[in-house]
Amino acid sequence: MRSTALLAIGVWIGLLAASWAMASASFRTVDRLLGTDARPELQARLAPLPPEDRRSVLRHVAAESNRWMFRTWTVAELALGGVLVAASWRQGGAARGLALVAAAAVIVQAAGLAPAIATLGRSLDFRPRPLPAALGRRFGLLHAGYMLADVVKMVALAAAALLIARRP
Repeated sequence: MRSTALLAIGVWIGLLAASWAMASASFRTVDRLLGTDARPELQARLAPLPPEDRRSVLRHVAAESNRWMFRTWTVAELALGGVLVAASWRQGGAARGLALVAAAAVIVQAAGLAPAIATLGRSLDFRPRPLPAALGRRFGLLHAGYMLADVVKMVALAAAALLIARRP
């Protein structure tokens, strides 16, 4: 069970880090596609649209990709959390507690933060920028809460890995 727990933690940490990279890369790609490096074919197809609309449409595509990725990722995290909790149950003590903390963080994200972010995000996709302060603040707080839960997971998983790996 120890090797199963360590494998689950390793996969979870790796995919968690990959999700962060992919989410930020998708929005940077929009800027790249609209910049001087844009392919001429894309520029020609987007030319009839005003610049603000080009950015809005491409950011919407990036946001929808991220929403799909995080919905799918949440299912994977719930499965990894279940595997880790089961595999660390016999370890007892802090290792079990840290596995439960990581799993609880996923549940908070899945049940509350992710649906709220997706709903609010969709309502903001085509709003003119800058956003009204209250909406921008609300989205920022939800996003910060989600990221805080990710950091809690990462720390809990790393600490659990150290505890489990050091036990005979």
